[in-house]
Amino acid sequence: MSLAAGNTKVTRTYFLYPLERSPDALSPEEYEDKFLQAIADSFRAFRSDHTPLPEVVLKDTKVARRFFGIERMLHSIFAKMFPSYLMNVAASCPYQDVRQEILKDCWDEEVADPDAQGLSHIEVLYRDVEVVGISREEVENFQPTPVLMACMHSLDNLTRTLPWQGGYAAMGGLEAARVAVARGYMKKEEDSVTALPRTVEQLCDVPEGSIRLWRLHASKDITHGEDCINVLKKYSTTRENQELTFWAVKTARSIRVITVREQRRIATAAIGLPADSLVVT
Repeated sequence: MSLAAGNTKVTRTYFLYPLERSPDALSPEEYEDKFLQAIADSFRAFRSDHTPLPEVVLKDTKVARRFFGIERMLHSIFAKMFPSYLMNVAASCPYQDVRQEILKDCWDEEVADPDAQGLSHIEVLYRDVEVVGISREEVENFQPTPVLMACMHSLDNLTRTLPWQGGYAAMGGLEAARVAVARGYMKKEEDSVTALPRTVEQLCDVPEGSIRLWRLHASKDITHGEDCINVLKKYSTTRENQELTFWAVKTARSIRVITVREQRRIATAAIGLPADSLVVT
């Protein structure tokens, strides 16, 4: 269609490829099962908590606050970038219903979540680190290490270069880990983040409930993770595309583990312990 067609506005949503499910494609039910299993497998294959917490963190409240404050501060790098990754997916997706789901997720993360008293998730994170003594200024001025930069660029690359289903599987699959726990694909303790809030608050001697982002995501990740799975069930209609999404969610999980390990390394250095050598495997 050309510009000569009057006032008709041509957008990518007019050029939709067919959604017929190919003969060798998994059914929506089979796909959902395998996608959640892929998440569980990725958690078991490559864990973020491969080393115990330093003993001093368990014994000294002041040290614990610095350690977890720095670790949360470093998480802000990913938290700031996450909506951009989702928008990469939305920019390459021709389906309005998919973009609507992605924008809902981005709105919570970057604008205002009604379940967080109207705060964005990054704002909640800023307040969390302030609870343990890290100023907003310190968070915003932190310069990411090369490892953190490499991880962030890797996720950006996945969401820019993969077909949109693969990009959405990579990012939405991170949130869908809570769905995998809720449905019994893996145990609660296998998702090491799940049990952290209460323990961290006790170690830091701060009021229960004052570190909020973990608790917020315990519910929001299920909501957005379910949305992602429902979208992928509908639009991943060839076996090749389905297999790509399984690979993407495992790859994104591996990148996030490397990120978390680097956060732990820097937090360890911040409390004065040796942390010069970096192991990422």
